[in-house]
Amino acid sequence: MKILITGASGNVGTGVLQALPPEHDIRLSDIAPPSSTSSTRAWFPADVREAHALDEAAQGVDIIVHTPAYHGIHMGAFSEKAFYDLNVTGTFEMFQTAVRQNVRRVVWLSSMSFFGDDFYAYTKKLGEQLCEFYNRKHGIEVIMPRPADFTPFRSRAHYGERLLHGGVDRRDVIQAVVKATTCEQSFGAYHIVREDRFTEADVAAYEQGKRLETWEKLYPGAAAIIEKYNFHMPESIHPAELTREKQELGYAPTYNFGTFIEEFTQDNTVIEVNS
Repeated sequence: MKILITGASGNVGTGVLQALPPEHDIRLSDIAPPSSTSSTRAWFPADVREAHALDEAAQGVDIIVHTPAYHGIHMGAFSEKAFYDLNVTGTFEMFQTAVRQNVRRVVWLSSMSFFGDDFYAYTKKLGEQLCEFYNRKHGIEVIMPRPADFTPFRSRAHYGERLLHGGVDRRDVIQAVVKATTCEQSFGAYHIVREDRFTEADVAAYEQGKRLETWEKLYPGAAAIIEKYNFHMPESIHPAELTREKQELGYAPTYNFGTFIEEFTQDNTVIEVNS
């Protein structure tokens, strides 16, 4: 297949490029310069906010993986107009190109922030409405992964603490996006979140105040790390419902606080990159 990755220099774009099977003909586009990992791929400099900017890159393409966006962490650093221009206008112009170039499928990176009430969430709602329109009106297949927070972390300890809350590992996001290129569904939004296999008894114990004990039961070694680094624990826990994601998308969530302990701790100490 011929696949165009937009936002190819970004956090998701670089990961998807590395994860896609090598037999695909992959094209890359971004307003930012290419990374070293993309040096052997066809590169098309483009600003997705501009009309026709992606036309050349999308010629003969089967799938567009569209990733450019400002995220929640950019709130305050960029204006609402900047958010709208990139997240909404950029999506509109991409779909206009997809129609002109007869692109079969678009994988559009949404967000669990879709359910929020800030301006970033609003742009994701508008983006998903555009996805629905171009699927219904023009027959373009559109798969919309909605990842939880996977923005770059300040430290490994920060990454670990985030896995107690709404965080999801970037690697799980990448595998979901890659699977969205080949799943049998022609339209749908999918929650790309972490899976903690809490039981009903675990939830009840947590509500009774046994928070540390509950994390330790699920992930042995968790209590020592949480206490040593004074990690804030969430007020409540809710096992994720991922039946659709697993059956339709093939999503296989792998990373959680337990894998964090295995990968990045030793003797109850977080192993930082420079340690």
